[in-house]
Amino acid sequence: MFSKPSSEPHTPDTSLLFDSKPSTPVYSSSSTLTPNAGYPSRLPLSDSHKSAISYPHVGHRGPSPSGARGAPQRLSRELQSPPPPRIVPSTSTDASVRELKTVRLPRDCLPRFLSIARINTSQNRETCGLLLGKDKGNKYQVTTLLIPKQHSTSDTCTMDEEELVLQFTEERHLITLGWIHTHPTQSCFMSSVDLHTHSGFQRMLPESFAVVCAPSSTPTFGIFRLTDPGGLQTILECTTKEAFHPHPEVPIYTDCDNSHVQLKDMQLEIVDLRDLR
Repeated sequence: MFSKPSSEPHTPDTSLLFDSKPSTPVYSSSSTLTPNAGYPSRLPLSDSHKSAISYPHVGHRGPSPSGARGAPQRLSRELQSPPPPRIVPSTSTDASVRELKTVRLPRDCLPRFLSIARINTSQNRETCGLLLGKDKGNKYQVTTLLIPKQHSTSDTCTMDEEELVLQFTEERHLITLGWIHTHPTQSCFMSSVDLHTHSGFQRMLPESFAVVCAPSSTPTFGIFRLTDPGGLQTILECTTKEAFHPHPEVPIYTDCDNSHVQLKDMQLEIVDLRDLR
C-alpha cells in the first residue's frame, strides 16, 4: 500500500544505492530515472551531470550509431588507424564476467515491456522501467518489472514521485538489478546520457545491466553493461557538462545477454505505478 508522498523530505537510509554526489544519498520528488530501486534514489554523478539525470534516466539522446552493436564514428578524422569499437562482445569465458553473479531475467520481460510501451512508442515518446529482484545467494533473479510514474518526450523519460518507488522496493525488500527503456525511433545503443546513468547503477552493483528496446530497428533490443574497469572508469571520471558529448575511443560498453545475464522462462510480476491516483 502506498501513501501520498509527504511534503517533508524523505530521510535517506542504508537501502539507498544512488546519490547526487558520491557517498551522499539524496532523492527528489521528480527526477530523470536514477538507478537502483532496490537501493534507489539519485545517481552518483558529478555535479556537471546532476541536471541531466536522476532515476534510470532516459535522457536526451544524440544521433545513434549505425546499429545496436556497431562501432561509433571516430572522434577525429586525423587518426591514422581505426579506433577500437566502443562496444565489444562479451562471453562467459571473460575473466571479468566469471567474477559476476549470474542474473536471471524472465524471457517474456522484453515483449511485455514493449506491449506496455506501445502507446508511448506510437506517439514517439520513450518509456522506462526498473528491473527489481532478489539476491539468491549465488545468483540474482529479476522478479518484478516496475513502471514508475513518468513523463516523456521522444528522447527523454523522467520519473515522477520517486518516493513511491522507494516505498515499493523497501516494503518488498527488492533491489534494482537493472533498468529498461525504449528508443521509439532510434537504434539499439547506449547514448552518452545512458552511459552516465548506468555508471551509477554499475558503480554500486557490478552485475547491474541496462536493456534498450528499439522496436523500429534491428536488433530490437540489447542488454548492456559498461566495460570494467575501462568503460566504467572512463564514464565516472568524465566531467563534461553537456548532456551529450563524445568519450575517448576505447571500448565503453559491452553486451551481456550472452554472459552473466541469462534469459529464462520464469514468472514475472508487473507493477505499473502510473495506475495509482
